[in-house]
Amino acid sequence: MHHKSTTWLALGLLAFGSVAHAQNPAVDRLSQFANSATALNNARAIGTLCFAGNRLTARLQSDCNTLVGAAFGADPAMDTAVRNALSQITADNATIPLDRSGLGKAGLVPVAPSGSGPGWAALMSADPSVVAMSLSGDGDGADWSLFVNARFDQNDRDRSTNEDGFSSDGNAATVGVDLRTSPNSHVGAAISFGRSNLDYTGASGKLDTRETGFNLFAGWQAENGFYLDSLLSFNRREQDQVRRIAYGLGSSSVDQSFDADFDSDERLLALTAGFQVNRGAASFNPYLRVELVKADSDGYTEISRNPTANGGGWALQVAPIDESFNRTALGLRAAYALSGSNGVYLPFVDLSLIQVNGANNEPASVRYTGDLSANVNLSAVDFLMVADAEDNSYGSAALGMSAQWANGWSGFFSYRRNFAESRYTQEQLNLGLRMEF
Repeated sequence: MHHKSTTWLALGLLAFGSVAHAQNPAVDRLSQFANSATALNNARAIGTLCFAGNRLTARLQSDCNTLVGAAFGADPAMDTAVRNALSQITADNATIPLDRSGLGKAGLVPVAPSGSGPGWAALMSADPSVVAMSLSGDGDGADWSLFVNARFDQNDRDRSTNEDGFSSDGNAATVGVDLRTSPNSHVGAAISFGRSNLDYTGASGKLDTRETGFNLFAGWQAENGFYLDSLLSFNRREQDQVRRIAYGLGSSSVDQSFDADFDSDERLLALTAGFQVNRGAASFNPYLRVELVKADSDGYTEISRNPTANGGGWALQVAPIDESFNRTALGLRAAYALSGSNGVYLPFVDLSLIQVNGANNEPASVRYTGDLSANVNLSAVDFLMVADAEDNSYGSAALGMSAQWANGWSGFFSYRRNFAESRYTQEQLNLGLRMEF
């Protein structure tokens, strides 16, 4: 009975108060329970929307009434429950589909840039060391090559102030052809297909991704070891997301899941310049790489799996997100040639320092799908899910082996891991096989 009276008290205050934040008691009260910028933005939106009237669907109005009533309750023991409820409702995973990370979480970064070597064109056709041997200027070898690469990812992110953490694993396959246009140059094309599965921390949902990519590349290497590589990559992802919220407020409990389907695109132009120096069986390869990235994530509308139950009103409509940025990598690769009975093997190590520029950590603009403000000649209440700034500088290291066998066969494998990147643990295994014909 006491809970019901506090609910009506809160609604009475809202009915007579202004919707302006500074004059709205619900905004002021709910804001006290926010523990992040995203939760604060959400509290302000809820406090603005949740007053008696025809501004909301019946389901969202009921969920608002319960939350606001608990916030105005006189029982201090409810404060923790209200804070948890507001945190659960807040969609702090809304900015995850647009990622700026170097190795790519959930497989959202194009396949080629996360591979084992400094040159994208060389990587697409197997491995830079193999290509360097094939394009040594002797004019031997077939004009056409067919290659297949496989990639396996494991990426983890710790939760930060405004964004959820996650653990993801993924895999992708790339198939392509290249054409030797001269003893020192080649061009080619490849298609890639991949899948990834991401679980948000705290059992708060998941994101499954299916990716398709198309890649065009070209490479040239001079007699003195200087080389230039370029890659143009187009990637499309189909994403299925589930967001889950669960909390209790007194006798009211919420256990809801919201589904969303949306697409995202990444377009990347990568340019690499390097110089390979040979010292006997050893080779050293300093390089500079620049990547220009354009990333877009479509907007989407969540659908509750149980829309009539408690919490069904918290479904969101998320606006599109787009961002352009660039990455620069300064690296050094060293290899050592070993002759075997059936071919030449080159164990290698690759170390690079990466700088990200222009990433503005675009926030996601969201609104509640139950917001019917237009019915009362008001504007819908849009609010922001803030993206935390990522590291602008970090490193990447790889160990691997490439090989050249008889009859035009070559291949490679590598293990890569980022380092000195806050909150992230990112690992990647790459395998490739190439056949000349």
